[in-house]
Amino acid sequence: MIQEQDLSEEKACYENQSRNTYENVLYMKPLIEKYGVKDEPGQLKHWLLITSASHMYRSVKIFQKQGLSLLPVPVDYQTANSLQWTEFDLVDGAQNWHDVIHEAVALFAYWITGKI
Repeated sequence: MIQEQDLSEEKACYENQSRNTYENVLYMKPLIEKYGVKDEPGQLKHWLLITSASHMYRSVKIFQKQGLSLLPVPVDYQTANSLQWTEFDLVDGAQNWHDVIHEAVALFAYWITGKI
């Protein structure tokens, strides 16, 4: 994906230790602060946050709470090109509700615990 966007692979930074979005931020913050090039004293250049579109809002809010500025690049959209008004698939419908409820509960939990 990095090459598809004409970005340099050697400048990419991957984090693979976290179990959730909050841990992802905690593990990435030191890397961003260490390797972040500064535009002005105290100001880091923007980093790209590439994550699933379904939880981009929560991810951005968590990074912002940690004082990090990011440019969101949502991927993995779960929407179709057109709506099928005459068809309904019970399995797909249940999965869609699962995804919505998962994100709503996560947002609430992160909000109640002060992570966003």
